[in-house]
Amino acid sequence: MLISTMILGWIGVIIFLILIFTYQMLVKSNEFAFLHLIMTIMYAMWFPLPLVLYDLLNSDVLLVGTLFGLAYLFSLVISMALQTGHIAFITKNNKDYSITDKLGEYMMSTLSNPLESLLGVFKGIWAIFLGIAFWQNDEMLMASIMLIFASFIIYYLFIMLDTSLVKRVKLFSKIKPNPYFVNLETLLFFIILMSYITLYL
Repeated sequence: MLISTMILGWIGVIIFLILIFTYQMLVKSNEFAFLHLIMTIMYAMWFPLPLVLYDLLNSDVLLVGTLFGLAYLFSLVISMALQTGHIAFITKNNKDYSITDKLGEYMMSTLSNPLESLLGVFKGIWAIFLGIAFWQNDEMLMASIMLIFASFIIYYLFIMLDTSLVKRVKLFSKIKPNPYFVNLETLLFFIILMSYITLYL
């Protein structure tokens, strides 16, 4: 399982890097649905990762974190797949503009935030438990790195609350969603975890 997880995991990382370098081309071609479809496949490649890390670190405390890691990845795959279907339908069936921009925005808001921010919180919780497990195994460097990623919970929590509250709170509204930051943070997170598994072999 370790070798197959390593292969699938690095495929996911490579897909992420390809998307970064082809993003502008896909946007110019209006291939947003295809972009989300590829992201669905990318996140699916990391499905075995929480289970393999739980097995490698052999820590009971990580079981809870593993559940959050699985929920994070599974929900992202579902979210991306639903966004793919929505975008493809809008693109192919709105030639007469019968589907208003407001309706399109409503559907994307339903399928993205605050769901994606909540999933960022889930990933942060997973990182906390990973950090504890690495610390129990005297792997202080990995423990420190995971706790840095765990600190991003505050960022995702503020965005989630700002999106959800009718009466906005100034403190929450100061932090704006930044897709570049989110994607870079996600890419680094999985590269580090995949590097650990690869070096473990």
